[in-house]
Amino acid sequence: MDFKDLLNKYKEGNASAEQIKFVEEELSKYELIQEYLCEGYDIRFEKDTFKEDVLKGNVREETALVKRSVNKRLKKVIATSVSIVFLILFTIFYLISPILNNFYYNPSEKTVGRYNQNLYFDLKAFTELNLPGYTLNNAYSESSGFGAYNIYFQRRNLFTGDVKSINAKIKRNVRIRSFEDLFETSYLGFACIRQPGTNENEFLKGQKDRVINHIDELNPVSYISAYITFENDLTMKGFDELNKKYNNKMSFKWVGVRTVGEGDPIDYLSGFIPGPNDQSVTNDSADKDKYPALQLVDIMMDENNDNNYNMEVAYTKHFISLLKYMIDREKAVKVLDENNNKMEYYKDTLNYVENNGVNTYGVLVCGEARDLLEFINNEKVKTIEIDNVSPSKKYIH
Repeated sequence: MDFKDLLNKYKEGNASAEQIKFVEEELSKYELIQEYLCEGYDIRFEKDTFKEDVLKGNVREETALVKRSVNKRLKKVIATSVSIVFLILFTIFYLISPILNNFYYNPSEKTVGRYNQNLYFDLKAFTELNLPGYTLNNAYSESSGFGAYNIYFQRRNLFTGDVKSINAKIKRNVRIRSFEDLFETSYLGFACIRQPGTNENEFLKGQKDRVINHIDELNPVSYISAYITFENDLTMKGFDELNKKYNNKMSFKWVGVRTVGEGDPIDYLSGFIPGPNDQSVTNDSADKDKYPALQLVDIMMDENNDNNYNMEVAYTKHFISLLKYMIDREKAVKVLDENNNKMEYYKDTLNYVENNGVNTYGVLVCGEARDLLEFINNEKVKTIEIDNVSPSKKYIH
């Protein structure tokens, strides 16, 4: 008697005790098979359904069908899951991420130059325009998520030569660290320029005399940095002549540029570094058609100049190139600057110098006390404010 006939007798209740025992032992085996399949493929089957199939005599065929079906379904599920994950990652990194990043300042891009990140050019122009006595050494950034970046740069003090390393985080156009942590703007120089009309002539004369007397009491080789304003603004030609006259005695570290009419209130100071050796220099220049002298050294080394370059023209083009660059870098200005209306200031300043020329009201100068006194006594100096003093010049050649 085959197993099918035996099952029929078992179902009809005509099986002997020995046959009943045999059938139930076989059913137990199939239950174990069911449990094994459920554990191996993490799929739960209902026991009564399995028993029903067994009782119908379709156990082997059903088991094979179930196994094939489970394997096929698992492969399909795995393939679908992998495809979905891949599609999600692809969408995030290649479609969504670039689109979202376009809404935010990206310092890691290299759209200004070929090799240096945009952050380098942005901080270089910003520092020179806005921070008398400082220059940028280098800058680097790395992405840390959507619109988020870690930035690193070094700023050098042109008087002491000290280099300060600074790091900060930018997240979707917001600086994590305060502006004061990034840029020191606590200098008190050019008070009569920043607050015109608040100082009477007698007070200014007294202030000038007091500073001169103090310098006179210092050691003649004391090294001093000072903010000096002129009685009358100098053109770039006039400044160039002054620079050449004192070239071997003093160093002009920053030239303040007149950006509003004399006597008008001024919100910000702007200027440039006249010494190429005081600036960080790169061979990776920005667009020279737009910014022909973003680096002063670029126009000075132009082979067409044949070393006979006109510094009046060079200074003028350099300052205007700095302004035009910052105007084109609106996202950078909004993130790196502390003032939300600085962009309008740059535009107004550009308009002013294009109509009135690039002229200077004063300079930040470094020199020994004896040379500084000679300069004050021989030139038409309106005010002088000491910024820093050291026992002597740091590097004596």
